[in-house]
Amino acid sequence: MKTYVVSLGCPKNTVDTEASLGLLSGAGCTFTDDPNTADLLIVSACSFLGSAWRETLEEVEELARIKREGTSKKLVLMGCLPVHRTDAWQEELPWVDHFLPTGGHSRLPALVESWRRGEEPGRMSSTVGLDRFAGFGRRVRLTPKHTAYVKIAEGCNRGCSFCAIPKVRGAFSSRSFRSIVGEVEALVEDGVKEVSLLSQDITSYAANGKRFPDLVDAIAGTGIEWIRIFYMNPGSLTLGLARRLFEHPSVCRYLEVPVQHASDRILERMRRSYKKSEIQRVLDEIRGEFPDVVIRSEVIVGFPGEEDLDFEELKQFVEAAEFASLGVFVYSPEPNTDAAGLGGTVSDSVGTQRAAELTDVQRSVTFGLLSREIGGRRRILVDRRVEEGSGTYPGCGYAGRFYGQAYEIDGEVYLRGGAPEIGTFVDARVTDTDVFDLEAVLD
Repeated sequence: MKTYVVSLGCPKNTVDTEASLGLLSGAGCTFTDDPNTADLLIVSACSFLGSAWRETLEEVEELARIKREGTSKKLVLMGCLPVHRTDAWQEELPWVDHFLPTGGHSRLPALVESWRRGEEPGRMSSTVGLDRFAGFGRRVRLTPKHTAYVKIAEGCNRGCSFCAIPKVRGAFSSRSFRSIVGEVEALVEDGVKEVSLLSQDITSYAANGKRFPDLVDAIAGTGIEWIRIFYMNPGSLTLGLARRLFEHPSVCRYLEVPVQHASDRILERMRRSYKKSEIQRVLDEIRGEFPDVVIRSEVIVGFPGEEDLDFEELKQFVEAAEFASLGVFVYSPEPNTDAAGLGGTVSDSVGTQRAAELTDVQRSVTFGLLSREIGGRRRILVDRRVEEGSGTYPGCGYAGRFYGQAYEIDGEVYLRGGAPEIGTFVDARVTDTDVFDLEAVLD
């Protein structure tokens, strides 16, 4: 079957999509970038927030229109299906032939074979007995050749009051130690220079008698040049852990630490396992020992019960914390989460205004941090060519990242003065900055 696949959402979903492509390829499917020519249409969904689910629905509706114009196309919706919302979406999407929950990508080959035989396997796969890590070792990667995501676990047990991930992706489950290390070894052999380790709660990893630091030790031993880590729950981040990880030169001194808020009252309502003073202390300790560390975070504004004083406390914290970048999200009530039933609703307009105000604060912080880079030297991983006349810095022919910038998440370094090979490391001197990006001259 000729297959068209669109992947939405976060890097974790990207990995599932890549595994799906590998499994489909093994089942004899070919791929196309044109949905009009495809026999099989697949949407790898995101439903973490209402806005993400709306984007998924728009994509499904467009492909359903194409399907109606064909004669025998099949449409599959897979990934983060909104099982925490309602079953009505199955009725509302009659043009979808089959729904596959998270981890259900393992059943794609059998599904394709059923359709080849002219059978109709029903519209919804069971969540029982799914192999959530199926096909991870033979993925068809969607990232550039030199960088790759590696998912080490799935699901979450934290139980934050605002989060639907345990309902969408299930309980926390660690992938086998050997399969992860083996995958990284294969990636290194294939020329990959950077791996980004993914999990909703990465420090909870435990498999085959090994904990997360043990896994990083083994991955560092593969010869990979950069190891990037997502996501560190602040409640499990310690100076000792940072020391253990950063003893490897290949581990980027880059921490993704989603603090979510800085008011102890709101943190308690969110059911986070720490207080603001504990976040401040561990960040200060890590920066004291590793002054070159780059820390990124995320926060939620407009959470139920957030008052002006809570927001002011968060704003002051962000000003002082000096996060290199910050994701600012307006609270979105997810059905069947505990936060959706809390009192003290904050209006959409107030939430949006607070997000804009906090974003302005962070822009100033980020610009100040990047300005300190001017005149310094950085080792850059070259990601891509820059089209002539595009971007903030005319005349820069290439763009890449230093260790403090994650692929497709943070800013870039625009390079001038040479023609480096994509996927290689180069040394460059930083000459200018805007709010998010740097300009540098190659040696």
